[in-house]
Amino acid sequence: MGLASVSGRSDAFDRFMASTNIDYEAWHDGVGYDLEALKAVEGEDRAEAERFLLERAGSDWRDLEALLALGTRTARAAVIEQLRTGRLEQRLQAAKYLGNDPNLEADREAAVVAGLGEAVFYGGLSVALDLATELRTPAMVEALFRASLRDEGEAAVHAAARLAFIHRKAREAFDWELRPLFLKFNTADRGERTRAFRELCKLCGVDPGPYLRWWATEGRT
Repeated sequence: MGLASVSGRSDAFDRFMASTNIDYEAWHDGVGYDLEALKAVEGEDRAEAERFLLERAGSDWRDLEALLALGTRTARAAVIEQLRTGRLEQRLQAAKYLGNDPNLEADREAAVVAGLGEAVFYGGLSVALDLATELRTPAMVEALFRASLRDEGEAAVHAAARLAFIHRKAREAFDWELRPLFLKFNTADRGERTRAFRELCKLCGVDPGPYLRWWATEGRT
């Protein structure tokens, strides 16, 4: 994943390019590119590094992180474009890395809501859950309730856990004392899921009716 060192370039450029060769272990451990080397790249080498990253903006979170580390207007614009129109995982990663820019609040919220509704683990769901827990906009909290009704049981379990935490009924994002309740969401039986959802809503002080009506008519995900 990436290019080998290029002769005739600066040492910093070569070190950065070498770091883009991500093997399985580095991928699994979430090791990023060598951003310190990237920041030391200058002149034509820096322009070449930017061209390299722009071509890969839709590929991986590491490319988005590196584009923002470059700090150029063009590089940032590429990350914003991924936030708005990229594949879902990249939209979520862009939402994470772009931070609290007030001009991007609606775009970040849209990415998180979409992620809670469709993403899976190792496909952006963890990022969506973390951002929803951090930002807690009404649309994100509503999306968490809907996510707890998803057919994807693992997503539903963690959405339920985050809701308990957001509503101050849990001490952490996955409170092990409430684990028996959360695990009830990992079922394909609609009756069991409905009972678990009602229990969660009672805990959080929320009316389950609107969400269950939505689930009955639209929420077949």
